[in-house]
Parts: sequence; C-alpha cells; structure tokens
Amino acid sequence: MLKIHFKKIILFFVLSILFQLNGFCQKTIQNIYDRENISLNGSWQYIIDPYQMGYLDYRQKPFDESKSGKGGFYDNLTSMDKKSKAEYNFDFEPTLQVPGDWNSQVEKLSFYEGTLWYKRDFVVAKKDGKKYFLHFGAVNYESHVYLNGKKLGVHKGGFSPFQFDVSEKLNDGKNFVVVMVDNTRKKDEVPTINTDWWNYGGITRDVTLVSTPKTFIEDYKVQLAKKQQRSC
Repeated sequence: MLKIHFKKIILFFVLSILFQLNGFCQKTIQNIYDRENISLNGSWQYIIDPYQMGYLDYRQKPFDESKSGKGGFYDNLTSMDKKSKAEYNFDFEPTLQVPGDWNSQVEKLSFYEGTLWYKRDFVVAKKDGKKYFLHFGAVNYESHVYLNGKKLGVHKGGFSPFQFDVSEKLNDGKNFVVVMVDNTRKKDEVPTINTDWWNYGGITRDVTLVSTPKTFIEDYKVQLAKKQQRSC
C-alpha cells in the first residue's frame, strides 16, 4: 500500500510540474523559420513594475481574472477622455532590444529581479485560409502574454520555446503585443533562491508571428529505415 501511495505522489508531482511549465500555451510547431513568418524582433518599449501594479489590484488579485478583464498595463491605454486616468503610457517609455536580456542593456537593470512589461506594435495583412501563431523562442523566466489587450496565456521556463494560436485574436491591420516578464527567484521553483548562474531576465530569443495553412504539418522527422546501414 505504501509503495502504491508513493507512486501516486510521484505522478501528481510530475503532472504538476508539466502543467506549470506549459501554462496555457500549446505544443510548438517545428521549423518555424522556413514557414511564412514576420519577425517581431527589434525595439520593444518597457515599463519596470517591481510591485506588479500593472497586474494586481489593491486586493492583490490579477486584473485579468476580474469580470471586466481590464485595469492592467496590457490594456495599453494611450488616448483617453478627460474623465479617465492612467499612470502609464508605453508610447513615452524607453526601449529594450529583443531578443536580449535586460541586465546587460540598461545599467539600472543590471541586478534587477522582478516584473517588467514589454510592448511591441506591429501590422499584419491577414489572409483567408490561414492560421496564425505567436511564437517565442524563450523568455526568462515566467511570462504572461497578451495580444490587443486579451490574455493568450502563461509560460514558465527560461530556455524552452512556446506559442499561442492567435488566429481569432489577430487584427487585420494594427496590433500590439504586451508581455509581462518576471525573473524572481523562488524557493520552490526554478531558478531557486541559490543558483550557480546569473539570473538574467527578459525576452531572450526570437519573437515570430508564424502563418500556416489551416491544415498543416506540426512536426516531422527523417531517419534511416531500421537495420539500414549507412554507406560512405
């Protein structure tokens, strides 16, 4: 009985880790650079947010979990009526280069651990019969991704690619993507409090908008037939 119970605990632990690593993101398609794509690399505006004021309300509840889903920096408010106020505006913020860590680009961010928001505007001409995926090569460490003010999902893991199907949320024309990145170390996660590597933060690999036919090959591999010998 004890042995069976221990196996259940191990299985639960493994499944919990897999869920945390994948969040709401999907299995990534392969060979993205040989598909139709638009690079979103380059200058992204950013806001430093050590208290997560752009994510949590005064009760410490995420804005994106409220009924309206409004109130966070991901709304990207730029022009409002005189009755409305916002304490941020990405249009007036400095920029970071993507891909790249924030530590080596800005001196005041050299030792920063916490939350930082990225924002990038882009334009796309949508085509009929196409699916669109927003693909990230890597973000260190935890990321919350929003497109045009709508949450796409969450990913944890600083060295693994992830993507979201944005076919229904992508506008024909102007769009903006906002990413909340958090590289805070935690006792029960990776990286833990003590590490033997520098804890970089940021969008550290390519960001790409990939388009595919509605029916497409997600993954493939090529190998020799079994028992077939290779001749030189």
